[in-house]
Amino acid sequence: MHRINLIIFILVSLMVISSCIKPFEPKIKSTDAHKYVVSGQVMNGDGNQTVNVSVTSSINDPQYQPVTGCLVVILDKNENQFDMNDIGNGDYTTWIDPGFLVPGNSFMVEVTTPDGIKLASDFDQISSAPVVDSVYYIRNDIEGNIPGQFTLGIQFYLNMKGNDVNSRYYRWNLLETWEYHADYPLEWWYDGTIHHEVPPDYSRKVCWRTRKIPEIFTLSTNNLLENKSEMIPLHFIDNRTSRLAYGYSLLVEQFALSESAYNYWDQLRINSGQDGGLYEQQPLSVKGNIKNLTYPDEEVLGYFSAVSVTYKRIFVSHVPDLPLDFETYCDPAVLRKGLKEFTPKDYPAYLMGDEVTWFPVWLNNECVDCTMLGGINVKPEFWPY
Repeated sequence: MHRINLIIFILVSLMVISSCIKPFEPKIKSTDAHKYVVSGQVMNGDGNQTVNVSVTSSINDPQYQPVTGCLVVILDKNENQFDMNDIGNGDYTTWIDPGFLVPGNSFMVEVTTPDGIKLASDFDQISSAPVVDSVYYIRNDIEGNIPGQFTLGIQFYLNMKGNDVNSRYYRWNLLETWEYHADYPLEWWYDGTIHHEVPPDYSRKVCWRTRKIPEIFTLSTNNLLENKSEMIPLHFIDNRTSRLAYGYSLLVEQFALSESAYNYWDQLRINSGQDGGLYEQQPLSVKGNIKNLTYPDEEVLGYFSAVSVTYKRIFVSHVPDLPLDFETYCDPAVLRKGLKEFTPKDYPAYLMGDEVTWFPVWLNNECVDCTMLGGINVKPEFWPY
């Protein structure tokens, strides 16, 4: 009897617990699934400026939805107007003479959508930017969740040093470029007939790939005695990637921001860096500086800013005391039934071999064509190696 009562108690308890757990279903208004998003900036430099216009998509089917056919203009505080050209995919561009892109000048953007809705940003003022003082890395091992187990790698840092004239608000973009190699040159291949490349084709053996690091990096020196800071942590690269195998470059773009632009980007940084999910901390609602002038009650997402930018590039060719331990995407497969295993959809099928003969081993495309992994086989002009 006691055992039966125990079983009943357990079953009832499980039913009560399961009835208390409900999936989180955020309440989303129908208008929230169709908000305009305007993003862009006026930046000193070569004068080319870009603004992007899109609309949000359903949370159940997230996708980029560009808005084309808009009339987009940039205006400065002196009422100079710069019309932008629609180049497709929601992007609009124009060229502004660098003589206008000076600290103290302010800019705004106005967008008129194809259905007549007018969107406009606040004015944002260009601040003075110091040069990037230095970018460097330190060998660092990070202990994981299991005590005593470490991830080997390098941690990048930045030093910035401004003066009293420069902005006190900063954001950094990081662009990384690295060289990587396919495991084999193209030598033997099959498309119903065996072909032998003599000499072997090395044109797709070496590639370079450039990627924007997704993290947001911000800093304010407004509460510091001096407009400078050292050892600002950037990103970490572990030894389980090929990025450090043949040569690595990091380009740091340092943006001097207005205080309002800094607040926007810093909130985005906090929002994107949250851990633990919805049950531990609700994401921040990041308010931009774009307004809907036609329907003032409808929120517009994004931010339009005016910034000064300075650059610093460093190269890493070999990291002392960092053994690399990475796998490539090359996965040769033995042809147990010979060439009959191939069908026309596999052509061209690459084969392992030497200068004399081919072997019954199928090399997947990544083994001989480095462009399959998203890079290009043209060396960048800035590449030193």
